[in-house]
Amino acid sequence: MFKWKNWIFILTLSLLVTGCNSPSNQEKAKEKEKAKAQSKPPKQTALQKLGDNKMEVVLFLNRAEHVLEEVYYSALENAKGKTVHEDSLTYRELPKRFDSKDKIVGYFSRFWSKPLAEALYDNMSTKLVKNKVYVSLPSTDFPTIISVRNTNVQKLNGDLNVTVENAADASVVADRTIRYHLVRDKKTKRYEIKSRNGTYGSENFQ
Repeated sequence: MFKWKNWIFILTLSLLVTGCNSPSNQEKAKEKEKAKAQSKPPKQTALQKLGDNKMEVVLFLNRAEHVLEEVYYSALENAKGKTVHEDSLTYRELPKRFDSKDKIVGYFSRFWSKPLAEALYDNMSTKLVKNKVYVSLPSTDFPTIISVRNTNVQKLNGDLNVTVENAADASVVADRTIRYHLVRDKKTKRYEIKSRNGTYGSENFQ
């Protein structure tokens, strides 16, 4: 009788342990929902629908024209960053998000095609210190004026041809018109600037 009771006790205990370790119905439901969500195609972002509204294009181009300032400002904001002085220039250490060429070009490529993104990087004054990128702030900049008032957008076969007139102060340059050609990247399906034509600010892309 004693052995029989022991056997029942062991069987009951094993059932309880198995029940505790087995996933609950709620957990199973969560796993099913997670698998279902992962199987769905990703939702299109606004940038994949760029051109349906002029303001969307204006916002995109303004962000694109200020990517250099974003990198420069990150160097100023990097309180723990080191500085290096060479050839009368001061190079500031960039934070981790921008501490390599690949990271900087990758950020630029959110807006510009790869060749233009690389041209932007090549025209920056940079220095490698222990495999980390340091940057020297430029002495000139090219602030652009892009708004719905001076921007014309034409959509053709999915591409965007954008003309921005009076994109700079008249006292700065005579030719103040900038023309952009935007296409969809084949991999990401997101819009990128394929070409930028205009005298103003062209130094950054040569």
